[in-house]
Amino acid sequence: MLRTALNSSDDFSFTYELVPGQGCCGKKVERLLDFARAVKADGRIKALSVTDNPGGNAALAPAAIGTELLRLNIEPLIHFSLKDKNRSQIVSHIYLYQRLGLRSLLVMGGDFPRPGYCGQARPVFDLDSIQTLQLMREMESGQQPGCILSHELPQLRLFKGCVVSPFKATEAEQVWQFANLLRKVRAGADFIVSQLGFDLRKLEELMTLLRREHVRLPVLANVFIPSLATARAMAAGKVPGVLLPPELLKQIEREEATGDKQARLDRAAAMIVRCKRGGCRGVHLGGSGLRFEEVSYMLDRFEQWDKEAAPSLPPCDFPLHKTWYFYQDKAGRSGEAVPLTPGSKRGLVKLRSLSHHLLFQQQLTSRLFGRICLFCAQGSRRAAALTQVERCIKRLLFNCRMCGDCTLSSSAFLCPQAGCPKRLTNGPCGGSHLGFCEVHPERRCFWVRVYERLDQQTALQHLAALPHLPPKDWALEHSSFWISFFTKQQRGK
Repeated sequence: MLRTALNSSDDFSFTYELVPGQGCCGKKVERLLDFARAVKADGRIKALSVTDNPGGNAALAPAAIGTELLRLNIEPLIHFSLKDKNRSQIVSHIYLYQRLGLRSLLVMGGDFPRPGYCGQARPVFDLDSIQTLQLMREMESGQQPGCILSHELPQLRLFKGCVVSPFKATEAEQVWQFANLLRKVRAGADFIVSQLGFDLRKLEELMTLLRREHVRLPVLANVFIPSLATARAMAAGKVPGVLLPPELLKQIEREEATGDKQARLDRAAAMIVRCKRGGCRGVHLGGSGLRFEEVSYMLDRFEQWDKEAAPSLPPCDFPLHKTWYFYQDKAGRSGEAVPLTPGSKRGLVKLRSLSHHLLFQQQLTSRLFGRICLFCAQGSRRAAALTQVERCIKRLLFNCRMCGDCTLSSSAFLCPQAGCPKRLTNGPCGGSHLGFCEVHPERRCFWVRVYERLDQQTALQHLAALPHLPPKDWALEHSSFWISFFTKQQRGK
């Protein structure tokens, strides 16, 4: 089992990523299953992961290939993407996977949906990765959210993975990635898979951070073997969250021009050696149109070099020019973290924070404001008038969408419902590119803007210790947050 292999200090495990395409049958599906049969016969790959609508494009649901893999006696690792599911569908899919015996789930937000039938699909992102991991942990303990049955349902058995990108090029993006990783661990993740990248110092920094934070979860490093076309797309920023350095692209172009088919496989094998010696418990493999014979060759080369004390490895470390590093030490194994520089654009945050404190936290003024709100709540006309006042004020100041479940004070008084296309409230996704948004590349990432407005004394540990904001209560949409806040407070008494 993957759980057993990853939690064994003696094992170095491999998983490989399968990408189902559009359609339910045909040559593409048969090629995937032929690949799986070759994996089973070879025996070195512990599990095959199955993607869930990668790139935001509709594709064959992962449960289909997952059940086929079970019939071949291969463990599936199902990508559990949240972009297309509301919380009811998330619970339903957990039940489905449990019924089918698909217990290893890699939880991720997922890429923003691409245009499909009759135009752009509506993105969901009802829960984020942190909230979903917490939900899964509660379901494992026998709690069934929203269950209408009077009896307790059986506990579930899940092996829950989370994703982190240690390869971000800017401070704000990288600090948020590390902070959210620590929050995912706290929420119940069982193992970690890195985003793909080619800067090995960045990967070493991730391992250093986990050691210093006493996180002992197994880490699978993502080693991806791109084709020339894929490398060009990555270098152009067309693959969400992936950075491919120009030097590596030039190297791949030279290899293609000379017809060298083995160089990229040797480079990947060298990366695997470095990952193992850096403390990773395994590697998550992927590639563009690879045949199993190529994967087998790559694993053979890794085994050959792994036996050598000081192997002569081909170049496999490709840092991005002017990238930001978390640790001062070049090796990423010692030294102190570099000083962080949040709060470079504080603006009116202090004034808005003071106003929030007076209206919702300071006893005397908040009590008076609360009485006004509760008085208005007692009549429909008064409530409508107060709601309109709130809408006008918050629309002017924050471009508020009146979700009725406000989290402004948790995001430096920027509204994630208006500013983040995925409406994430617990921190960013992994799709940003050089500080800019995955969905709107002309805009800076919403959570980068939040980072610039944080208190200047904010450290990684402060962000990692932030409480998990619960999912939005959409029954409150278009209603007054002021009224609901003080109503809940009154009921709490």
